[in-house]
Amino acid sequence: MMSMSTMVELAWRFAAAHVLLLPAAVGGVAYLLLRALRASQLRQEGNSPPPGGIGGWCRGAVGAETLSFLADNSSGRGFYHFVHARALRHGACFRTVLFGRTHVFLLSSRARAAAASLLAADPPHLAKRYVRTVADLLGEHSLLCTSHGAHRRMRRAVAGLFAAAPTAAFAAAFDRLITARLLADGCTGRAVVLDAALDVTFRAICEMLIGPQEDAHKLGQLQSDVMDVTQAMLALPIRLPGTRFYRGLQARKRIMDALRQEICMRRENGLKLDRRDDFLQTLLLKSHMDSPEEALTDEQILDNILTLIIAGQVTTATAITWMVKYLGDNTDLQEKLRSIQLDLASKHHDAPLTLQHLNTMDYAYKTVKESLRMATIVSWFPRVALKDCQVAGFHIKKDWIINVDARSIHYDPAIYDNPTLFDPSRFNDDMKPYSFLVFGAGSRTCLGMNLAKIMMLIFLHRLITNFRWEMADHDTSLEKWAMFPRLKNGCPIRLTPIRKDKMH
Repeated sequence: MMSMSTMVELAWRFAAAHVLLLPAAVGGVAYLLLRALRASQLRQEGNSPPPGGIGGWCRGAVGAETLSFLADNSSGRGFYHFVHARALRHGACFRTVLFGRTHVFLLSSRARAAAASLLAADPPHLAKRYVRTVADLLGEHSLLCTSHGAHRRMRRAVAGLFAAAPTAAFAAAFDRLITARLLADGCTGRAVVLDAALDVTFRAICEMLIGPQEDAHKLGQLQSDVMDVTQAMLALPIRLPGTRFYRGLQARKRIMDALRQEICMRRENGLKLDRRDDFLQTLLLKSHMDSPEEALTDEQILDNILTLIIAGQVTTATAITWMVKYLGDNTDLQEKLRSIQLDLASKHHDAPLTLQHLNTMDYAYKTVKESLRMATIVSWFPRVALKDCQVAGFHIKKDWIINVDARSIHYDPAIYDNPTLFDPSRFNDDMKPYSFLVFGAGSRTCLGMNLAKIMMLIFLHRLITNFRWEMADHDTSLEKWAMFPRLKNGCPIRLTPIRKDKMH
């Protein structure tokens, strides 16, 4: 048993320890309070950076954020899980480091406010900027990567692609291609929507940009290379054989070589004698006739042909896939839309679809918009600060990248009632400003948005007026390493023909 003297000694030691620890504890609390007060003062003055894990004790873990981002993108959850997790931790504005660059994410109401001030207003101290891997793969002259002045010039150069006559011709070509594809798939009773959509959108876009391609092997190689480039966009920038980024760079090189051979052949045959009316021919003639200041270089043409193929094919095919899935999961809406579209089909007597026909498809267009809202193929729109500035009440340093998060807007219950419900009728009402950012805003709004709507409407009309479908696989896991969120299984469906004599 412990003696009385020993117990007294232990008591004195315990008391002494607490006396010694008390100042440290008080000092610690005081330090935290001072930090909190200082942070509050900085926020009021607009000098505080957004919250996030890149300062102080976690400087050594900067690479961990990139690894976490890549881990989410290589899982079935997709890279947006990374953003969502940090928004829950830090709020509607946070910063992180990805691929060696500081990124600031703005979500929900902050994102809507930023859409007006950063995207629509297009201030000169902010420029569009994707991660470096995108610029390496698409090229420094790509519309997605150029500076303000160069972007305006390139936009003027490619604007002719989206004029009325080329758009009408594109609609006719896409209608022809999707009708043939659905006939083939209908014979088997099954289809993988992503595969069908990727194939048809690729063929239609290539026909518009570089003309019909008779060599099936060359077209197949081009399509494979485009997919390799796309899959490398969010890879670690490691230029070693065997890595996804290296495969993407090699694929870009093959695409550039193939397009250069095409340009050389056309020039050797005489540009003015060549009767092709595809977009490449238009650009080459324009560059041949323009002043040196306005003429496009071959590198500018090549980078933007690749950009337009990827922007026109991959994003639209992904949106089509989600649209078919949403309707497969909502059979009542599918039947409602089918009844409307069959009535429209009877009025144009199974003729090829025209832009005039598409303009009458009001409910189908609302279905397209709701599919685009829920899918949000482009999750955020980046801008790089060219100088120190203030955004959303926070101090943003030069070279930081500000991401206006569109997905958080599209799923904000303050804007959309029950936002996880697929409901095309929500577009019966006028939309709040900057609440629908599918194609961006301001001078960098997607040039091809009308082509995307055309492809989605035609695909939807031809599918829904000729087949009923149900999901063959309900797995919602996302494809690994995809630049845009899409289903890993490609959305397989079982098809039941509505009539067997001919297609609507």
